[in-house]
Amino acid sequence: MKRIFRYLLVLPPAVLCMAAVILSHRSREPQAVQIPASTEADRAAYLLSQGYEGEQISSRAVRIPQTMDGAYADYAALQIAQHLPLSDYAGERAVLYTYALAESGLRAELLTADGILIGAQCYVPEDSVTLGMNGRPYHAPAG
Repeated sequence: MKRIFRYLLVLPPAVLCMAAVILSHRSREPQAVQIPASTEADRAAYLLSQGYEGEQISSRAVRIPQTMDGAYADYAALQIAQHLPLSDYAGERAVLYTYALAESGLRAELLTADGILIGAQCYVPEDSVTLGMNGRPYHAPAG
């Protein structure tokens, strides 16, 4: 009888601890950051923070797709990995700025809405390889 009583005392706290651990891991999804991007100085500062200097070569209004699938899925996954809030702007209007990055031959695209950066990528103009802002090729996780 003492053994059963001992288990009854230990089991509930153990179950609560396990539940707390499981729930805390679920809530650790990356939180999107709010990077100012309403001015040319803001965007230049962001590029510099990523190790780049560049010159804006174009800008255009775009609409973010309502669903992040198809050809846009990898781009959306990159933004999640970079902690940028692209998915919060599904279906919204945005401005896409393109920069020629000094001394690298790369281009950078900065996507902005409501004065914040919501997407960013680098790429080689002659190639279709998408790079994260760290300059490394990005491959979305399988699944």
